[in-house]
Amino acid sequence: MKNNEKRKFPDELGPIKKKQKNSEVEELEEVMWNNVPYIVKDGLRHLTPYWTSYKTWTKHRWLGRTFEEVFSKEFLSTNKNYARVACRLGRIYINGTQMTNPNHILNNNERIVHIGHRHEHPILDYSNIEVIADTDDIFVINKPASIPVHACGQYKFHTILALLEKEKGIKGLRVVHRLDRATSGVLIFAKTYEADVEVRVLIFAKTYEADVELKQSLIANDWKKEYICRVVGEFPNEEIECNEPIGTLSLSMGIQCIKNDGKDAKSKFQRLWTNGQESLVLCKIATGRTHQIRVHLQWLGYPIISDTIYNRDEWGPNRGKNAEYGKSFEQLQTDVQNAHRGSTWKEITDPEYNERMEKMANDPELKPDSMDMTKLLDLPEYDPICLGCHVLKPDSMDMTKLLDLPEYDPICLGCHVVSKIPPMDHLRLHLHCWRYETSKGTFIASLPEWASEIHESDKKRFISC
Repeated sequence: MKNNEKRKFPDELGPIKKKQKNSEVEELEEVMWNNVPYIVKDGLRHLTPYWTSYKTWTKHRWLGRTFEEVFSKEFLSTNKNYARVACRLGRIYINGTQMTNPNHILNNNERIVHIGHRHEHPILDYSNIEVIADTDDIFVINKPASIPVHACGQYKFHTILALLEKEKGIKGLRVVHRLDRATSGVLIFAKTYEADVEVRVLIFAKTYEADVELKQSLIANDWKKEYICRVVGEFPNEEIECNEPIGTLSLSMGIQCIKNDGKDAKSKFQRLWTNGQESLVLCKIATGRTHQIRVHLQWLGYPIISDTIYNRDEWGPNRGKNAEYGKSFEQLQTDVQNAHRGSTWKEITDPEYNERMEKMANDPELKPDSMDMTKLLDLPEYDPICLGCHVLKPDSMDMTKLLDLPEYDPICLGCHVVSKIPPMDHLRLHLHCWRYETSKGTFIASLPEWASEIHESDKKRFISC
């Protein structure tokens, strides 16, 4: 958007109506969900692998590029030959038609469907999703950490929307704002089209500070968002305000940084508690940029303790404080991307899998298989080109062996077919959306155990600041 352009808000553009789902597809997804068992081990909830379809529309940055190029660069965790093999096997559909040419040039308004074998990442086991408010218009919960709001990446059934539907029978919720997968706290959904419009207008008015008219309106003061976080170091006792602009470092990974040409961002921080090594901090945001709190705390030199993206050495000797990285922007981008894509979830692959993929990619006789999207439940449990299936051999694929993950032994064949259990910091970020004060009411989420040092007197002292 150009600086002199006025942004159009939902009340001007008209809200986006939900697309009607194909009833057969919706019924199939419900049957699949009810037939995907899970097991809880060591506090983690694991789903068994299943077949599914991934759907997306072409993005502007993809236009004019080949399918294989886009797939390989956007989905960095896949085998380098996966896109070509999947395409030639007929696993890709564009606008409803099977597409077997990996060199197909992507055009505008193309709907891409990829049939694949899905291995969802585990989530933290939870006893219940706490409901904060349930009215005719809105539904508010205390979102548990580790669970994304909606389907994305390797998550489909391990999402808030899917779990609410399965466990509480609640369907048709409209997402009006999001929390990161590892973030917990207040999450508000609209139940109706009209409520969706009203809530979106209020949130956008609050987060788009550059629009002077809306900034000065009463609406702009209707929503107050407050977070609690746990940071490295002894945070100053006085209130700190950060107005550094935020821009994109890695578009495909959604990683942000302080950039002079970035978007305006405004955050206020107030210390609630400290022991000299760590501090609990109250965060109030007047804008809603991606990862705003995390990036601003990094710039101030007090990154969130469990932040696996913004609290790393790849950001320089001071871990990004004052945006002093000690390297070029391009090198920073490369280093951070490489660290983030690093092997938190990634399996240690059977070497035969890579050889097989190379052979299939170069096989001139490779033909599409007889994959039928309407028969996903009848597909075999084993997929010869699915990376997850080579974590364990198909003849030993049972949940006990899948979850008994030994440590790596370089001379053990079994060590080449194991996967990793992610550390807690990749499942839970010490960032909690504590309080939303809105025209619809005030919603407060109970604090997580890592914020137990905060007392009621602390909350009351800062709640009206």
